[in-house]
Amino acid sequence: MNELLSFILQQEDFRKARLPSLYSDFSPLQTTNPDGYTANITAWKSALAKATYAGLIPSSSSTAADHLILPITPQLLPSLSTREYGTPALACVINEGIASGEFMPLKQFLIKEGSIYYKPWVDPWKVLSWGLRQVGVGGGTAGNGKLVNGDIVVVKNVEEVAGRVVKFVAGRGKRDIDRVMTLEMLEHEVANESGVLGGVKEEEEGRGLSEKDMKVLVKFLSRDLGEAAVSGKTIKFKPTDSPLQPISQSDITTAQLKHLILTQTLKVDALSHKITQLQEKAKKAILSNNKITALSALKSKKMTEEQLRTVTNSLASLESVVMKIEQAVDNAELIDTLEQGSKVLAGLNKVTGGVERVEKVMDELQEQMDETDEISRIVTEPGTTKLDEIEGDVQEEFEMMIKEERERERKLEEEKRVREAEEEAKLLERLAGLNVADQIPQAATAEKDGEEQREALHA
Repeated sequence: MNELLSFILQQEDFRKARLPSLYSDFSPLQTTNPDGYTANITAWKSALAKATYAGLIPSSSSTAADHLILPITPQLLPSLSTREYGTPALACVINEGIASGEFMPLKQFLIKEGSIYYKPWVDPWKVLSWGLRQVGVGGGTAGNGKLVNGDIVVVKNVEEVAGRVVKFVAGRGKRDIDRVMTLEMLEHEVANESGVLGGVKEEEEGRGLSEKDMKVLVKFLSRDLGEAAVSGKTIKFKPTDSPLQPISQSDITTAQLKHLILTQTLKVDALSHKITQLQEKAKKAILSNNKITALSALKSKKMTEEQLRTVTNSLASLESVVMKIEQAVDNAELIDTLEQGSKVLAGLNKVTGGVERVEKVMDELQEQMDETDEISRIVTEPGTTKLDEIEGDVQEEFEMMIKEERERERKLEEEKRVREAEEEAKLLERLAGLNVADQIPQAATAEKDGEEQREALHA
């Protein structure tokens, strides 16, 4: 099973139970089963759009896979065929997609002057489709039911990539120099900037859009979205907060300088990589005792290093010029802002009436403030006098209360001293009585001891 068929069969609408219907010639269902017809058409349109975006549709005219264009080639139907269900009938799918505006022939897309979103009151394609149905062809399918080879723009894919590109450019900066570039630079950014072109198969990562894809993308950005202006090989994106301005000669020059910087940067990377390879080659030759190869590699390395120095110097010069341009742009924007600010200040000063009017207003204001202070003083004077009297009475009463409190404390202290003196006198009296009573037993004891001593002597 090839990669395209495997991808298609993994889609949610391509369940095994639905495959017999999806792989049948279901154009008659438009009259017998309109819902089934619509379901099959929708499933195939979605699957083909996703496969195109992933870069899985085989293309015979381009080395790179198309992501915005569905190439209808003789290889398409065989790539979608299965042994069990055969080959799908995609003619009505493509025609219905064109009729609904989801698909559009590449040539018609590129030469169309007005926006693809503009719908006239009378759509020629709808009239033609109605006429075909009247003669029994149905669905806008070719009379023989065969798929016509050609390139079909998948509008949904174009819208998705264009939206990501606009968002990416808006994030680079708000100045004109940040939004102007060459078409080659845009192609490089789409291929290498993460998130601009996601969901492609691994071998397509870093390759970006094909040449036809880029033509479609640029046309869509400028004509249908109005997000960019194109002049020759220069593209300029619209600011987020102001209208799109035409591309000037300075824009073209700036874009060319930035393109030269990009090419020189890529050349520096390539030369640096080559020097590394030659260095490794010389080392391997020395290890294998291959003197001639080693000397040749070292000689090529020296020449490449000299070329790298030249390219690096030119790159530095280009970057210096661009830096000066950026400074000049910043200065111009600053001067413009200052000029606008000066005009605003002049207008405001005119409204205020100049210095004399301001001085007059300030004098009148000070006079009214002084008068207000005088009125406030007069109004509050009686109240202030009464308050002073109240404060005097309060102070007098406070001092009297303090005096009474001190007198009460003095009396309490005096009474305390009297009680303590009386208690001390009573205690002394009791002590005196206790001393007299203790002397009698002591005397009797002494006399008894004396008699015992005398008896001992006589014995």
